[in-house]
Amino acid sequence: MSATPRIAGALLAAGLVAGAGARGEARSQGRVGSVLYATTTRLYLDAGSRDGLAPGQVLHFQRSGSCRVEQVSETRATCLGAGGAGVTFPLPEPPPPRPVVRLPPPTRPAVLEQRRSVLASASYPHVDYREAAGGGLEARRGSIDAGIGHTTWWVSGGRGAWNQERADAGIRGASLGAGFTLDLDLSARRWSRRSDPISFRPDDPTQLYVWEASISRRSGDGGPAFSIGRVRPYRVPGQVILDGAQAGWRLEGGSEAGVFGGAVPNSVTLAPSFDHGTLGAYWIGQRVFEADSTVRFLRHEARIAFVNTDDLGKRVEGEALLEARITRRLDAAVNVRAGAGAAHGLGSLDTIRLDAVRLDLTARPFDSLSLSGSFRHEGGSVPELDGPGHLLLGGEARHADASAAWEPIEALRFSVLSGLSTDLVTQKTRRWIGPEVALTRLFGDRGGVSLGYFQEDGWAPGRSAWFQILARSQGVLQILARVSWFQTSQIAPVDLDELGVSTSIQAQLGPHVALRLSTTARTVLNGQRSLFGPATGQVMLADAELAGTF
Repeated sequence: MSATPRIAGALLAAGLVAGAGARGEARSQGRVGSVLYATTTRLYLDAGSRDGLAPGQVLHFQRSGSCRVEQVSETRATCLGAGGAGVTFPLPEPPPPRPVVRLPPPTRPAVLEQRRSVLASASYPHVDYREAAGGGLEARRGSIDAGIGHTTWWVSGGRGAWNQERADAGIRGASLGAGFTLDLDLSARRWSRRSDPISFRPDDPTQLYVWEASISRRSGDGGPAFSIGRVRPYRVPGQVILDGAQAGWRLEGGSEAGVFGGAVPNSVTLAPSFDHGTLGAYWIGQRVFEADSTVRFLRHEARIAFVNTDDLGKRVEGEALLEARITRRLDAAVNVRAGAGAAHGLGSLDTIRLDAVRLDLTARPFDSLSLSGSFRHEGGSVPELDGPGHLLLGGEARHADASAAWEPIEALRFSVLSGLSTDLVTQKTRRWIGPEVALTRLFGDRGGVSLGYFQEDGWAPGRSAWFQILARSQGVLQILARVSWFQTSQIAPVDLDELGVSTSIQAQLGPHVALRLSTTARTVLNGQRSLFGPATGQVMLADAELAGTF
């Protein structure tokens, strides 16, 4: 055999081995998708049917949580659940490629002509066209959330526990026909037991809060868009709820511009009131780019409005929000709000003040490393309208936090958490930093544990530590338990030690119904060694809810 065939054979064998190794490496690394954008109930994913996604699939996030795939296109999908932008999840294996099938030979021209003549000479009865009720948009279903619950608060040394029963209801985008949808968000609450002193609505043991009750029409194909009723303005940053309307024009890509206006309900009871109101204009812009582009997602929103409320009075406000996702490695968001008092009308504006600045940044230099940070500037205080006297809550302050998380393997995560807050009125500062270690798959798919520690400095120095365990049975039961220890110095003659225990249990009773139970208990030792000694203090909160999503 000559040298040339031997060399060619060796190269071919090497190529096959390398290809097999590359395929094996790709399989071992796994395929990962991520969340482009998140709302309170829906996530928008950067993967679609060609990545193996299909409606009804349950996706489990790599850290915690899950969602159910709702709608799927070739490269994008929506998912019902809770999560944040940048959260990743393993992708299912894509369907195997269809086998290549040899097509039959084309039909002869004489046969095609014969078939055409038969169809042309055939007669068909006329059918009157009647549009189906609702049209094509009615294929999109909204969601209905309902629940009944009970909450108990108890404090040692008090006059007894406080008990509250409630019924909550929420409707998101329920179809009414002809492209109209209904949105509803309300809670009816009854205090079955309270003891003096009662500062919040002492004369109203039965309370009804309606945050939204509106009829809307927004088409994905663009055109007029509006909401009327008790409106929580659609994607208008920082705008209070109003009894009135929001109207605008929507473009096919999701951008929208328009105006809104109406009466502002009572800030405490949410009862309708004509004493206060608002009027303004808004802009919404959104675009999802191709999966291989540098900028994957961009959203910008803005509003300018005249607002008259019972807590802040007459003001002119402006607010803008910008969110961007750059490749799969960087998410950024900035929100700015400014305003000026207008007690004597628009012609006598006060000095413009910076009310709030919020900045969030998340970076993933590698798949195993994530960095995140945020900054908050709060420009003023808000008066407490219901309570003993006229109190001001908060004040000008700044907050910042930063964290880093490294996952060398899927089941192990190391994190460093830190933060800083400064009250600019009293010039008091608090700082904290500490590590956290999480064995996220200590029990396999059944759950894991984490533990952490904080060293705290500033006007109230101290330290804290916690241990947390998560146990779950996929789709049936989830239990989260946390034990915490806190120690605070320089605010009492002795160091104050506190112990806390919190639990959260969710049991799925059926496809649409779940039982949720959460408890929190805390005891202040006040220098004592016994948990329930005479000088100690305890507080306990328990909440149970039977909730359904349909």
